[in-house]
Amino acid sequence: MGNISKNIFIIFFCIFFLAACEKIKQKELLLYDFESESVIDGFHWKCHTLFSLSDMYAVHGKKSLKLELFPSAYPGLSPALKHHDWRGYQAFYFEVYNPAPEPVKLILRIDDKKQSLEYSDRYNKSFSIMPGSNALKIPFESLITSGGTQRPLELKNIYRFLIFMSHPVKKYVLYLDYFRLVPIKST
Repeated sequence: MGNISKNIFIIFFCIFFLAACEKIKQKELLLYDFESESVIDGFHWKCHTLFSLSDMYAVHGKKSLKLELFPSAYPGLSPALKHHDWRGYQAFYFEVYNPAPEPVKLILRIDDKKQSLEYSDRYNKSFSIMPGSNALKIPFESLITSGGTQRPLELKNIYRFLIFMSHPVKKYVLYLDYFRLVPIKST
């Protein structure tokens, strides 16, 4: 093959390769959708919290997670994550249905280290869950630790997330569904 033929081959190969890469787009990553009992088998059980599958208020599929939170210090859930590398995504989304007539305060905690014992070394945010459907979106640029240094979380090493209430004085019921990571949109 002559130099001109090699150069033409390399140019066509590069164009084909770039065009193929452009068409490969990352899809959203479904973390939990609660369509089978096996999903909740991987959740860490806590006292004063009950969860079960429900046919009510499903957003994705036919079922949601019914979460019952009883009066105690921090009732909630902490699923065992299978996907710890959140790079390539732009936001964490999930759905919450509040059947109560009043808003409920729910807290999201995300750790990027196995030993995130300090409040200041993890992401912490409270959300007011209004009556009815609530779509929660947590953009990754907002994943900053709560401490004085306010460092960005290491997206390559998300260890866990927790959803809980702080010291509820009565029982609350919420329905959760469709936990997912949404990819970075290409321009």
